[in-house]
Amino acid sequence: MTPKERVLASLNFKEPDRVPLDFGGWVTTISIKTYQRLLDLLNLPLKAEVFDWLRQNSAPHEDVLELLCVDTRRVYPGSPRNWTFEPKSTDQGLYVEDEWGCGFVKNDSSLYYNLIKSPLKDATIEDLKSYPWPDPKDPGYLEGVVERARQLYEENEYAIVGEFAWESWFERAWKLRGMEHFYLDMALDREFVHAVLDKTVELHLSYLENLLNACGNYIDVVIQGGDLAGQETTLMSPSDYREFIKPRQAKVIKHIKELTSAKVFWHSCGAVESIIEDFIEVGIDILNPVQVRAKGMEAERLKEKYSGRIVFWGGVDSQRVLPAGTQKDVEKEVKHIIRAMGSGGGLVICAVHNIQADVPEKNVLSLYKAVDKWGKYPIKR
Repeated sequence: MTPKERVLASLNFKEPDRVPLDFGGWVTTISIKTYQRLLDLLNLPLKAEVFDWLRQNSAPHEDVLELLCVDTRRVYPGSPRNWTFEPKSTDQGLYVEDEWGCGFVKNDSSLYYNLIKSPLKDATIEDLKSYPWPDPKDPGYLEGVVERARQLYEENEYAIVGEFAWESWFERAWKLRGMEHFYLDMALDREFVHAVLDKTVELHLSYLENLLNACGNYIDVVIQGGDLAGQETTLMSPSDYREFIKPRQAKVIKHIKELTSAKVFWHSCGAVESIIEDFIEVGIDILNPVQVRAKGMEAERLKEKYSGRIVFWGGVDSQRVLPAGTQKDVEKEVKHIIRAMGSGGGLVICAVHNIQADVPEKNVLSLYKAVDKWGKYPIKR
């Protein structure tokens, strides 16, 4: 099979020749620090460069994707023309404001830029009307998108993933308000929560329409997301999720499916098992990152309960195995995930979320080698 055929078969719950592999993007890529070590290990004369300034991650080079037999390729939106990434030195570290007005800082001891300014922290509903919202149809977002998508489509070799989350309308809402204030609002000012989510969803729908009208015919998977759970349970009660988040998920996903035939990929870390049925109900096709060490997220349990109804994308433990395990431990984990979740298709394998700076580069290589060794169909349970 070609890489594209392999991925599409698995997304449609058919068994390909081997389990498809992913690497790269918003939530399945790698820290710049680990990536540079991986390049050195592979003796490739390439330099790791930051493509995601917030998380300090790299986009893997084409040479690396080919070497690791990765089956996906990404299409990234550009940056708005009225905003550029220009960190300023402050007493707290390097400071950046994004196009939404949220402020982030990175100091010498931090691996990432961390949120320190939430511009709607003290806002009222009335203030939302006069806030300087970003333009979701800024022409900068389309720069290079159509050309890249069309080229990949015409080559017809790899599954094409549209990285169109725009930092997520849900997470954007709490970043604007501040996480503590946003979750308190769910108890004390529910009207404000609805108002700010309505606004971020409105902008997100316009953003998606702009991108998908331009290249939706070329895309196989559309990335969306927003973290809804922690290690033990959801970050809000299921009833609050169903009031605030689920109807808006449904609205966004319905709009995507009106604009493209691509599958919808939803990223949420944590213990989301209690709302997976809701995900299926609103039209989510793919669940990522499948955090198998979170409560209720055991691979066997998820496969038994949801097989044939939602695709699992991720699964290789990045909390314990990848950073602290041996190369043999990584191979054992990959083998386990493939045997637990691979039968009947419905699995695209990669690390649970982005590979972090504390992961040994040899373990990264072991993950991809292990899929080649254990991922061929038929798979024995």
